[in-house]
Amino acid sequence: MAGLSPLPPGIHAETFTYTNGQQVTIYRAPYRSDGPLLTDESGVHVLYYMFAEYVFRWPERTTRVDIGHGSIGRHMGLRTGVTITGRWSPGRLSEFAQRWATDHLEKYR
Repeated sequence: MAGLSPLPPGIHAETFTYTNGQQVTIYRAPYRSDGPLLTDESGVHVLYYMFAEYVFRWPERTTRVDIGHGSIGRHMGLRTGVTITGRWSPGRLSEFAQRWATDHLEKYR
């Protein structure tokens, strides 16, 4: 059937040609994500969101996010007290996390 991709949804192929004519194809996939999830830690509501293997933890009534690496519930701390602005909400945490992770990973490009 014409028009159907043999690749899973979200995955796309890119072919690059070197100056010597050799071609190589790479496959790009979207970053993994999980959440946002609302938890209760000793009476404090906390939002968690994982994007690109970075875990973001934002307690209610604060302007600081803790960032770890791994998955929600099982991660290693990397940075504490990173400033976040805006209203405490799942959407704001997701937006912040995606921008932070993308900017951070861009350093290694």
